[in-house]
Amino acid sequence: KGKSAAGANSDSKFEYAPLDLNALRGQLVRLEDTIIFGFVERAQFKQNPKAYKPDAIHIKGAGGATQFLGSYFSYFLTENEKVHAAMRRYTSPDEHPFTPYSFLPRPVLPELKWPKTLRQPNEKWSFNQKMGLACASGEILDFYFKDVLPSLCTQGDDQHYGSSVTCDVALIQALSKRINYGKFVAEIKYRKNKELLRRLRAAKDMKGLRSLITKPDVEEKILQRVRLKAVAYGNPDALNMIDDACTSDNSASTTDNNGKIDKTKAKINPEVIGKLYETIMELTKQVQIKYLLERPLDD
Repeated sequence: KGKSAAGANSDSKFEYAPLDLNALRGQLVRLEDTIIFGFVERAQFKQNPKAYKPDAIHIKGAGGATQFLGSYFSYFLTENEKVHAAMRRYTSPDEHPFTPYSFLPRPVLPELKWPKTLRQPNEKWSFNQKMGLACASGEILDFYFKDVLPSLCTQGDDQHYGSSVTCDVALIQALSKRINYGKFVAEIKYRKNKELLRRLRAAKDMKGLRSLITKPDVEEKILQRVRLKAVAYGNPDALNMIDDACTSDNSASTTDNNGKIDKTKAKINPEVIGKLYETIMELTKQVQIKYLLERPLDD
C-alpha cells in the first residue's frame, strides 16, 4: 500500500507524518471524483436484482459442485476483499472490509505500525475491533442498496451482472474510504480542541459534539461542487468543450449552447447526487462522533 492519509509508507518502518487538514481535504475532493464517476458507471446498467439474491445465480466450484450459497454480489465482494486483505489493505485505519475478518486471510506483507490513537495496539483480526469506528460498513451497505441503486438505476434486469457488481464493489469501497476518513478529520479536531472535546464527551453532550464537527458553509460548498461534477461528468457538451479546447480552429465549435453545458444531457441527475452526498456526509459525521467518543484520552 502506498501513502495513506496518515502518511504511512509501504515499508513497515516509517515516520508518522502529522495529520494535515489541507491534505485530507484534497484527498476527499479526489474521492468525490471517484464516487461520482462510479455513479455514472453504475447508472448505465439496470438494477439487476437477481445479482443480489442468495443462490439466484449458482457459483460452481471444482467438478461443478456448488460451493457458495450467497449472492453473486457477495461472492464477488468476498473474493475481491480476500486479495486486498492479503495485500494488507485493511490494516490501514481508513480501510474497512465489508467481509468479516474471520473470512479474510492475514496479510502476506509486514505489518505497518499505526499511531495507537487511530488503531489500538492490541487489535487483532476480529470483526468488531476497529478503533472507534467507527466502522460504518453495515450502514454503507444499507445506504447503497436502499438509496443509491434505486436512485441511479432503472428497474429491470439487463443480465449485465458481472459489470453491475464490478461497479458496485468499486463504489462501496470508495464510499467506505470517504466515510471512514472521518476518523482522521476527528483526530485533527481533537488535537485542536482537546479540553472542549473532553468536557463534551464527559457530559455525553451529543448535540455539542455534532455542533463542533458541523460546518454548514463547508457542507454547502461540497454539495454545490458535487452537483456541478454530476452535470459535467460524461455530459456530451462537456466532452465537446474539451474537444474545442484542443483544436486550433475555435470557430468549429461542437457545443450547442454557446460554450455552456446543458444540464438536461447529464448522465445522472445532479439533484439526486446532491441528496446522496448529504447522506454520505451524515455517515461521515457519525463516524467522527463515534471516534471522538471512543478515542483514548491518555495523551
